[in-house]
Amino acid sequence: MEQNVCIYMSQLAEKMRKAGKDSRADLYRVLYNRLHRFPKGGTLTFGRVTAAFVDDFAQSLRDEGLAVNTVNSYVGGFRALYNRAGRTGLFEIPEKSPFAHLRLRREITVKRALSSQAVCELAQMQPSASTGLRRSLDYFLFCFMACGMPFVDLAHLTRDNIVGKDIVYHRQKTGVRVQVSITPGMRMIIKRYARKDSRYLFPILPEDGGSRSYYKYQLVRYNADLKIIGNYLRHPVALTSYVVRHTWATEALRQNTPIAVISQALGHTSEQSTRFYLDSLDQSIMKRANRKITKVVNDLVTGKA
Repeated sequence: MEQNVCIYMSQLAEKMRKAGKDSRADLYRVLYNRLHRFPKGGTLTFGRVTAAFVDDFAQSLRDEGLAVNTVNSYVGGFRALYNRAGRTGLFEIPEKSPFAHLRLRREITVKRALSSQAVCELAQMQPSASTGLRRSLDYFLFCFMACGMPFVDLAHLTRDNIVGKDIVYHRQKTGVRVQVSITPGMRMIIKRYARKDSRYLFPILPEDGGSRSYYKYQLVRYNADLKIIGNYLRHPVALTSYVVRHTWATEALRQNTPIAVISQALGHTSEQSTRFYLDSLDQSIMKRANRKITKVVNDLVTGKA
């Protein structure tokens, strides 16, 4: 009987985790989730992995709106796992690999980062709270001060994620553990939206977590607000929820922050050239780096500037 691909992937991810290869384990976890819900009409075995299946899987990722580089990362990881399983004799390797026709070329992405001047402009804005723009702006600034935290992770933050003077969470997308120091500006925004009757730090999701469609609705609202806010800047920009990650990372690099620190703060899984250095990285390095990067914004948010 042929080996189930998802079962093999799950077992391999656990093995990688025990070996300390967290980045590879995280990638297999994401692949497992996507492949587990992709096959139609039966269990996915290695014998069912054909060139047509690979193309359909890649197309399904594109249909989800994933970027070219993200699709390439997932498909490349799937290919590596397939080849590994074949070398261990789990199935008879076909004469021509189902991945042989692929040409995974990295796409040079358009720069989306804001200038430091634009970020400071945002921190000084005072939109009316009645329009919802104040809340969306606060979310954006909080995400920036939290090392470029994604909106989906912001939405899922609960009181339990506050550990001492830090926020510790696992990324919704990859499961990677991220720890960031709570800056004064972040603490002020947390207090602004604190609700005694809710476990969540921010009023984005209902107490039961809500459905996937409900979260997407909130994300659409958030991005609609950011689009309006972006037009208020002296030099208008297409502001979106993803801009904050590019902005924090770009500013971190400009401040001569080590690439390894940036990779850890963003919770990445596929930057092998940087993740290699992360095994024994001191958390204090990241905390000092984020204090330096977000100092001006924190001062503006807290009124110290």
